[in-house]
Amino acid sequence: MTIRKIRWGLMTLGAAAALASTSAHAVWTFNQSNVTGLSGTNAGDPSLSLSGVYATNTSGVVTGNWASSALVWYSGNGQGMSSDGSQTPNHALDNTGNTEAVLLNFSASTVLSSIGLGYTSNGTCKNTVTNATQTLANDQSCSSLGSNWTLLQNGSTQVDVSLFRWTGAGTPTGSPTALVGQASTTMAGWELVGNYGDMITDTTNPYNTVNSSGKSSSWWLISAYNSGFKQTSASSTSIATENRGVLDNGGDYFKLYAVAGSKCTSTVDNKGVCGGSSTGKLPEPATLALTSVALVGVAGLRRRKAKLAA
Repeated sequence: MTIRKIRWGLMTLGAAAALASTSAHAVWTFNQSNVTGLSGTNAGDPSLSLSGVYATNTSGVVTGNWASSALVWYSGNGQGMSSDGSQTPNHALDNTGNTEAVLLNFSASTVLSSIGLGYTSNGTCKNTVTNATQTLANDQSCSSLGSNWTLLQNGSTQVDVSLFRWTGAGTPTGSPTALVGQASTTMAGWELVGNYGDMITDTTNPYNTVNSSGKSSSWWLISAYNSGFKQTSASSTSIATENRGVLDNGGDYFKLYAVAGSKCTSTVDNKGVCGGSSTGKLPEPATLALTSVALVGVAGLRRRKAKLAA
């Protein structure tokens, strides 16, 4: 075997190892009553478990500590909650009476990339003549506001959603379970990744996109938006919160249908971005394996050159 063939063989092996170190895009769907140990669409995807939490509001602004509440599955529309009522649309996740949210726990650090909603209500309509906007009442249609009123996007009600990720070590604080008992106004140990005012009913992957920075965590929180949430502070280790669309702090309603993302198998930088270059964290096993392949290849190539020179 020539040196050139050896070199090409090592390059092929290295490329294969690099591909193996990057997890494929995965989808976790919640159109079932079981919300524990859910599998992704690919072999090797992290498993995912869901739980429900809510915090009380005062004059529409969140003020209370997080408490636990059971998630409820509604046919193909996904997960909802009845902490403040079980009639339509209160059986969805909302910001009326209580601010309701879903806590996601992945078995490995995961980059969340999109969120699927199976139902939306109380979104925002736009007047095509004056460009004014108005929030809908419960299950109200835009046409009920007048002939010049239409939905803002794609024929579906837009709702406001907030996304957080856990940045602390281990399991998020809380008793008796993660987050429970913690103040919703401070969100200690959590980072607000983004507020999204343009989310619509979408059950086809890719869903409503989020987290454009590529941040990763094993714990995520998907909540109805509330102005009482502490915003991400500016620092050398944070990326400005994504604020997209209209944030009206209204009583938006939605059911969580699915999420999509990928397992982080690379380094995580000091801003929490998967695949970043500046980090003090140890590389994951896949990264170590790729490095080992390269070192073994270099050693073999040197031995081959020594034999040929002898």
